[in-house]
Amino acid sequence: MGIPSSVTVVEVGPRDGLQNLGQFLETEKKIQLLRLLIQSGVKRIEATSFVHPKAVPQFRDAKEVMKAVIDEPGVRLRALVPNLRGARDALSCGVRDLSFVFSVSESHNQNNVNRSREASLQELKEILELRKTTPDLSVQVSLATTFGCPFEGEIPEGEIVKYVGRTQDLGVDTITLADTVGFGNPRQVRSILQRCLREFPSVTFGVHFHNTRGLGLANTLVSLEEGVALLDSSIGGLGGCPFAPGATGNIATEDLVFMLDGMGIQTGIQIEGLFRATQFLKDHLVDLPITSALFKAGLPIPKGKAPICKAG
Repeated sequence: MGIPSSVTVVEVGPRDGLQNLGQFLETEKKIQLLRLLIQSGVKRIEATSFVHPKAVPQFRDAKEVMKAVIDEPGVRLRALVPNLRGARDALSCGVRDLSFVFSVSESHNQNNVNRSREASLQELKEILELRKTTPDLSVQVSLATTFGCPFEGEIPEGEIVKYVGRTQDLGVDTITLADTVGFGNPRQVRSILQRCLREFPSVTFGVHFHNTRGLGLANTLVSLEEGVALLDSSIGGLGGCPFAPGATGNIATEDLVFMLDGMGIQTGIQIEGLFRATQFLKDHLVDLPITSALFKAGLPIPKGKAPICKAG
């Protein structure tokens, strides 16, 4: 399809980046983080997750956070929801962009959301019914473990296609293929994307890569070559699934935007602003597992200019 001239970068740091941390980031700090990201030019942010606080304590303040930022101009804020109750809680806070997550792996779905894939699809169907009373509601689906599962290993392409099809049949037109534990490689990513794009031409596909084994940006480049223009990433390279052994950080938003800028692909995001957001987190969280290569190395500095920041 050719590399797109512009892409949408979905910042998932406030959700995926924080969910696996042991230290709770205070509510006001989460709000400040979101505003820093908005100021940097990020137009789409996965701001929190409406899950049971016993499952993911980091988001026990999801309602307070969303209510504080939902009316910020120039940005679409979405929330991740695993079930109908989470969707209703999000709607009560004014959220109109939802990301529903389930896994193409039965084992991971049981570990992640404590139900079968069939039960998740039924839950999705009920969430989509909410569009009858909330016409401006947008629901996208993230298919976890598309490129490999920590319990089952590689997922057959036919299984992936099956659940993409089941999701589309329910009325979903945006689906993100997620490499939850960073097993994906460029050849595999290209093969799966080509098949999905061929068999589901009316679906907008996004990608969500973890950099657990160092292949996140390589897989992103292959996705760009296949025409994908919806890319998840997380500031500082933070991230990880609490219910998937070995899951570590996402591709870093700074690294992604730096690569895209160098390729002449428009994002509308200022790297300097991303650096400020990552530095803000580093200043307020102990032992933050930053993996962003760009944040550690710093930007190439024009002659006579001072560095933007130091990784420390």
